[in-house]
Amino acid sequence: MKKRISLLLGAALLLASTAFSHTLWVTTFESHAHQAGHILTTIGWGHMPPIDDLPQEVALESYTLYDPDLVKTDLPLPEKKISAKIETEKGPTIISGDIGARKLALNENCKPGTYQIQVKNSENYYTHYVDKNGRKKWALKPKDEIADAGRIIKGMLYKAEAVSYFSVGEWTTPKSIGSDLEIVPMTDISNVRVNDLVKFKIFFKGKELSTSPEKSIEYITAVSDSFGGPDKFTLSSMIFRGKGQFRMPTAGRWLVNVYTRQDVTPDGPLKDLVKKCDTILLSSSITFTVKP
Repeated sequence: MKKRISLLLGAALLLASTAFSHTLWVTTFESHAHQAGHILTTIGWGHMPPIDDLPQEVALESYTLYDPDLVKTDLPLPEKKISAKIETEKGPTIISGDIGARKLALNENCKPGTYQIQVKNSENYYTHYVDKNGRKKWALKPKDEIADAGRIIKGMLYKAEAVSYFSVGEWTTPKSIGSDLEIVPMTDISNVRVNDLVKFKIFFKGKELSTSPEKSIEYITAVSDSFGGPDKFTLSSMIFRGKGQFRMPTAGRWLVNVYTRQDVTPDGPLKDLVKKCDTILLSSSITFTVKP
C-alpha cells in the first residue's frame, strides 16, 4: 500500500503546475568580509527559499559549477541518506541531512564574469498502464520497460533543474548552458533593488518558449518568503515571445520558476523519448537577492 501511495504522489507531483508544488532550487550566498571573498552554495527543495526541506527527497543527477566560458567543474552531490532521527523528550524530532553546502573560495586567478551553479534531478518516469490481467497499475519506469503491460494509459517524465549565479568583477549576461528548459536573466541580478524591473528570456530546446493559445498559456512565476509566500501568493508573468519580467516589490531572497508541459511526438523536438513517454513536464528555476 505504501508503495502504491508513493507512486500516486509522484504522479501528482508530475501533474502539478503551480509555484507551490515542490520546487528544486540552488542558492548562492556571497561573503566578502575577507578578501578575495567566497561563495556558499546550497540546494533547496520544497516551497520557499532560501531553505525549506532536505533535498534527500529528490534524486539528484548532477551539481555543477560553470565558469563564464561554460568550462564546468563537478561539485560533490549531497549525501543520499539522512541520519537517524533523534527524539527529544518534549521537543522536536531532530533530522540531519546534507543540503549540498559547498564553499567556493575566490582568488586572484578567478576568471572575471558571471558564474553559474546548476543542479539537476534524475529523470523521473511515471507510467500508468493496464497489466495483462486487466488491473490498472503505476510504475516508476518508462513505457518501454513495462514487462507486464497489456495497454499503456499514459507515460510521463518529470525533469527539473535549478541555477544560481555569482559574478567576479563586472556582471556579464550568462551564456546558455543548453538545458531543455532554461531561464536566462537579461538584467544584472547581482545588484537588484526594490522597484527594479528584472527581465528574463526562457528557452525550450534552444528556442524561445512562448504562449500558444491553441495549446497552452506559459507563465514565469516569482515567490519570496518576504512577499506573498506566506499567503501562498506568487507573482506571475505570461511568457510572450520567450520573455517574462517582474518589477520587484520587496527586498529578500526570490525564487523564479517556469513549468512547461510538452507532448512527445514522433516528429517533434522530443522525438527521442517517443517510446518512453507521452508527456514531459519540465521545471527550471533561478534564485537571486533583491536589496532594499
